Parts: sequence; C-alpha cells; structure tokens
Amino acid sequence: MKKIWTVERIKEGFEQFITDNQRLPTAGEIDTSGYLPSSRYIQKRFGGLEKLRLELGYTDVHLGHGDFRGRIATEAGQRSKILKEDMQSVLYTKFGHDSVESEKAFCGRQRVDFYIYTPAGNFGIDIFYAETMRTLQSSVNIKMKRYQEFKELLYLTVANEDFKQTELDTYAKNKNNPLPPNIHLVSLPTLRKKLKSLLQESSDDSCK
Repeated sequence: MKKIWTVERIKEGFEQFITDNQRLPTAGEIDTSGYLPSSRYIQKRFGGLEKLRLELGYTDVHLGHGDFRGRIATEAGQRSKILKEDMQSVLYTKFGHDSVESEKAFCGRQRVDFYIYTPAGNFGIDIFYAETMRTLQSSVNIKMKRYQEFKELLYLTVANEDFKQTELDTYAKNKNNPLPPNIHLVSLPTLRKKLKSLLQESSDDSCK
C-alpha cells in the first residue's frame, strides 16, 4: 500500500533523523532515508525543503551555510582525520615507517594522502568517506581532476563499508568520463586484500 505523506508523518521522520544524527537531514540523506519521502516529492508538494523546514518549525532552514554547514564541516573534518590516522597505522605496520609518506606532494601543490614505496613498485592511497552514491560521485569527480597528473598506481578508497566493491565497479564502468587505468576505485575490504597482495609481491622481490 502506498504511503500517504502527511506533514505529521514527515515531521516524525525528521525527528527520527535528528535523534539518530543530532541534526536535520540534507536532500541526499532524505533520498536514502527509509522514513521520509524523496526530496523531489517534497519539492513538488511543499515548494522545496526550505519551505518545509520553516513550516515544520525548524530554525535551521538554510542548510547550505551558517551553523549547520559549520557542524557538517567539523564532523567531516574529524572523520577524515580519524580515517587517515587509522590508515597510517595500518600502513606503518605492514610496510614500515620509512616506506610510507603522508601528504606527499606531486605536480606542485597537489598532495596524495599516502605514498608507499615498495620493491614491487610505488603506489598511492586516497581515502575518503561518502554517505550516499550522490556524494561519492561528487567526490570522485573532484578527485579525478586532482589526480589527472598522478601517473602511478592509485587506490581511491571508499571508507563507508556500506558500499560493496561490485557497486563501485558498476559505477566506475558506467562513468561518462572513465577513470584513468592507473586509478582504481576500491572499497576498504578490497584495499586490505590489495595491500596483502602488494606486501607479498614486495617480499618476493626483495628475496630475489
């Protein structure tokens, strides 16, 4: 049976999201929520998210700036820092401190999160978090511009483990502007397998 999205039911959905995340949802988060209608439905029915937020009595009406945007940026910055610290610890354990360079510069001011030196060949890792496919697509498009002059093997690593490798492969395959052959879009579990394989290759090469 098709749901009837009354204002009261949408309000309940917003309140549930606030309980779970301590803030209002963005348009992309509304589209992936199981207890809210699509942002397109809200646009057609209520004239947009800003009008609906105002009608529901919320003070954070404009989410693109101000305190809300500041909180989002702070959360993202803290998460990015933790992801990179965790990845650095893993790489140090596997390859050693001398073989791992953080924030390595290339082509002037561009930087890659991690650059790893191995006997089997050097490679880079960029690790990032994406909540939805929409934010993942946006992040990948930005990173493609950043890494267009990076010629060595690079793993663009999606830290959100809700994304499966098959889903990332399908997205990469169907991109209008394909990823360069040296850039691989991978999930975190896939990267772990790649690192294990690369470590074994390096060990084999060092014994020759």
